[in-house]
Amino acid sequence: MAGSETAGESSTFVFADLAGFTALTEAHGDDVAVGIALDFTSRVRELLPEYRAEEVKTIGDEVMIRVSDPVDAVRLGMRIVDELAFHDSPPVRVGIHSGPATNRGGDWFGGTVNLASRVTDAAKPGEVLLTGATRGQLDGSHGFELEERGRRHFRHLVDPIPVYRAIAAGAAGGVLEVDPVCRMAVDPARAHSVKRRRGLSYYFCSERCRRAFDERPLRYIVTTPAGRLARRGFLINLAVFLVVGTTHVIAWLGPNDAEPWPPPMLFLFIAWAVLLGFHYRAVRRVL
Repeated sequence: MAGSETAGESSTFVFADLAGFTALTEAHGDDVAVGIALDFTSRVRELLPEYRAEEVKTIGDEVMIRVSDPVDAVRLGMRIVDELAFHDSPPVRVGIHSGPATNRGGDWFGGTVNLASRVTDAAKPGEVLLTGATRGQLDGSHGFELEERGRRHFRHLVDPIPVYRAIAAGAAGGVLEVDPVCRMAVDPARAHSVKRRRGLSYYFCSERCRRAFDERPLRYIVTTPAGRLARRGFLINLAVFLVVGTTHVIAWLGPNDAEPWPPPMLFLFIAWAVLLGFHYRAVRRVL
């Protein structure tokens, strides 16, 4: 019934999406990208009945799924990447987390749902990542193995969360990369070519993508996770410097007989400006 609410019910939530869908749209155009997303969500939907899974909703390229049995949830996630994530496919990834959630009008809300979505963001193409909470609910033989991936910090959570990668029993557990030009998944062992730049490796699916990258590398690097993180960090540093510096300059220029000249903070800002220069050079090395 619309408006009904169920609080505190324990579930396992599976999120499956396409890594870097915005960049995928920029690479292929809206129509092609929408077609890729619709095909992806449709194929995921076809797998749900076999695992007694419930589709909660789709948000663009992302499918939110609820599964009662955590073993079924992990098996579903592995099935999704096994069938939909491969060399030259869209970059499919899966995140899983278990815990209590609240149902309101057929949708699910709460910290468990939010963390499941963020675990998906941490996964690479072809990966199924799950939290320690889900791992703790996996009993007995389940036909897959778990690789420890350490403890990760997630937004709005104070303590790091242990995460694990699910792989088929006996599998090597390789991961896929993303071609920076066409944004499709690339198996490093089958890549057309690899280019090292500023200490980072970029994998290409074809000669066309490699040539496009060589002609205008910055156009593609700024859309990578490393490029976005480096640029964001520098912009935050610069913005704080400008705000704090402007505030102090206004105070220095105002009538203040008690303030010595030059003010002690001036030397701090000179040092900060020098460090900003080094920060900029470091960002340029990444890009």
